[in-house]
Amino acid sequence: MNYTNFIRTELAAAIARGVRQCVVIAAGQPLSEAFTSALNAPLRIFVVDELVSTDLPATFVPTHFASETLAGALHNSEFDRLKTSLFIWLGGTAYRAVESVMGSLAFIASLPKGSGVVFDYVAERTSLESHTQTALDALSSRISLSSGSFKHLIHPQAVAAMLSGMGFQQVVDLAKQEFAGSGHLVSAVV
Repeated sequence: MNYTNFIRTELAAAIARGVRQCVVIAAGQPLSEAFTSALNAPLRIFVVDELVSTDLPATFVPTHFASETLAGALHNSEFDRLKTSLFIWLGGTAYRAVESVMGSLAFIASLPKGSGVVFDYVAERTSLESHTQTALDALSSRISLSSGSFKHLIHPQAVAAMLSGMGFQQVVDLAKQEFAGSGHLVSAVV
């Protein structure tokens, strides 16, 4: 499954359960194709990022991820905490501090029932087969060459336990082969 199809499916399910706000965190992925079927829905889209970098018709919410929480950034916008919301966070969780990721997920879990999050993460190296570990090492090297780094990797069972402990009731975690065999796409609903 690719990002576009996964997001399209999760967005349709979210709209069907009453989601009226969608927050895209760090819109590094081109998402317009995934949102085409949702553009006629009663859905307000926010993009929380450091730079305007989206192909979506959305309200831009500027932030500095290193010093501001997701809740803080949205507090300064027209985001309504009382409305059921979906958050899409692709390609960013591995680069944020653990406290930041946990705080963002806890904030999402505090929103009305039916709210949810779609995100991806890279599985812990020791939980992978040897050929996948080699692919992850190569990916990590490429990221290091571009001045980036993984802040943390996590075991899939730990992700499920963490989300459940925060109050997410429905968690779907799919291994994503296109991401060097170690990436996962997750959907979690409060």
